[in-house]
Amino acid sequence: MVPLDTESIEGLENKQFDFVIVGGGTAGLVVANRLTEDPNVSVIVLEAGTNRLNDPRIMVPGLGVTTFEDADFDWNFRSIAQEQLNGRKLLASKGRTLGGSSAINFGMVIYPSRSGLNAWEALGNHGWGWDDLSPYIRKFQKGTPPSDANREFFKGMKYDQKDQGADGPVQVSFGDQYMPYHAAWMETFKTLGYPQVDDPINGAGTGPFVTPGAVDPTTHTRSHAGAAYLGPEAQARPNLRVVTGALVQNIALERRGVRVTATGVQFLKDQKTHTTLANKEVILAAGATQTPQILELSGIGDEKVLRAHGIAPIINNPSVGENLQDHGIVAFGYEVEDGLPSGDMARDPAVAAAAMTAYQTDGSGPLGMVPFVSAFMPCVNLPEEEREKLLQNLQTSIESPSTPRAQKKQFKAVQELLMDPEEPTTQYIMAPFQMLAREGDNPKRLFGMGHPGFFISLVSLLSYPLSRGSVHIQSAKAGAAPIIDHGTLRHPVDLEFHARHSMWLDKIAETEPMASLLKKGGERLHTPEPLTDLEKAKQLCKELVLSMYHVSGTCAMMPEEDGGVVDSHLKVYGTTNVRVVDASIFPLVPRGNIQATVFAVAEKAADIIKHDLK
Repeated sequence: MVPLDTESIEGLENKQFDFVIVGGGTAGLVVANRLTEDPNVSVIVLEAGTNRLNDPRIMVPGLGVTTFEDADFDWNFRSIAQEQLNGRKLLASKGRTLGGSSAINFGMVIYPSRSGLNAWEALGNHGWGWDDLSPYIRKFQKGTPPSDANREFFKGMKYDQKDQGADGPVQVSFGDQYMPYHAAWMETFKTLGYPQVDDPINGAGTGPFVTPGAVDPTTHTRSHAGAAYLGPEAQARPNLRVVTGALVQNIALERRGVRVTATGVQFLKDQKTHTTLANKEVILAAGATQTPQILELSGIGDEKVLRAHGIAPIINNPSVGENLQDHGIVAFGYEVEDGLPSGDMARDPAVAAAAMTAYQTDGSGPLGMVPFVSAFMPCVNLPEEEREKLLQNLQTSIESPSTPRAQKKQFKAVQELLMDPEEPTTQYIMAPFQMLAREGDNPKRLFGMGHPGFFISLVSLLSYPLSRGSVHIQSAKAGAAPIIDHGTLRHPVDLEFHARHSMWLDKIAETEPMASLLKKGGERLHTPEPLTDLEKAKQLCKELVLSMYHVSGTCAMMPEEDGGVVDSHLKVYGTTNVRVVDASIFPLVPRGNIQATVFAVAEKAADIIKHDLK
């Protein structure tokens, strides 16, 4: 395929398009593709990053981690120092290339819960519950069933083809070279009394499951937004223009009566400022860190923040950039028995070369797959009296005069989820390689396999965090990184849940058949002895917790009086034609990895836009 030319801006100055989409990432390319299915609709996508659609570091699923910290792929942000985490700064890696974060992430396809999405609707977002969004979870994907060998390897695996997407652009499949720990994961949870009861795509159920991956089963390449939604057919459309290296400076806004209308977008390319005009709408898909940044640069946000940077307020909405949520993760590392495999073997150049040869030969081996298994679990080591105490602490937060109104309603929604002792409050993940969490300020060291020996990592992820952060401009210059405050584990209820979830990782490691695969008396990368003290577990979580790169919520879809930035049609309050279609609109971060939910939201957003234009 001839590479798509996205560098040229010939004929673009003051050219009018029906839609100007800011951001060529996971959400932006979905909407661009769906809108340009109509040949009478013109769309331009402005992407600040690169065009690396044919780069092997993106195409080969197992090479995604090599893109971190590389300016060709990654914005490579950091949070501000987190006082509640002993002053640590968290990584905030984010895709800076066509395909966005879907082009550089781990490729996990994890589905939101029925109860979690119904909480979205209960917060005042009509049409955004499970019944309304779940069809789009299937629309974006095409599921390939596990092989007979996989079904035999993973005994008890729940997968029915009728539940999967049938003809969507994103290819979803399973790997072909799992390790003994993957099969042991399923059996260990069964031993613990939690067999898999349903496929997570159906929105409910506890227990283990084999994590599907965004991998094309025929080509064994990553099926990210760029590959799936900007393929040859979309590239050939004369009504779609894509420009990379285009750093958006602001949206051009005009006040027309009581509301504001976007007329176009100013962007910087090749050190020159250019303008492209919007006949119908400006659509923001720059992600949860930069969508609010662009709104603020355009004069939409908290007037105090704007004036502090010399920006004249056009729409005063103090909620822009607030409500940031993220899934914190804590990883424990366990040494495996002598002679057993581990991803850490790839530090040996001969092993790495053999893996690349296998991939180049027929797409097989570890480089062509997503190598994780997961489990959704309730907090099983939380006594009833302690649960009541935690919920009372949460009630105190709800009733506190200092808690913003938006958080009161969100906390109440989460409280209803937590009141059910069977509601999964964590996602456990098994990664067949070491994660050096104490090197968490540097992805090259975090995933660099730098500790001698061979390990697997068991990871806990907090499903429904109460902690809130923010993202705001630090300068009126578009090129300046935003100020990111993750807020992870800031709420004491989060800290206790995460500590208890993490303590249970040792239970998994000590239970057969997983226990027999880990070295007796072997090295542990997190703490020398099993955790039995809750307070020590809390301190360890503060020391080890990392961002899962699931930042969301900073332009929340909620009623404006409740702290919302967009309405249920995703229009920015106070504007006639500015919409947001990315993870920043999540009122509550859904359980698990958010990639699938972003794809689904963008698919639904495209249908909303089409409907509104009729």
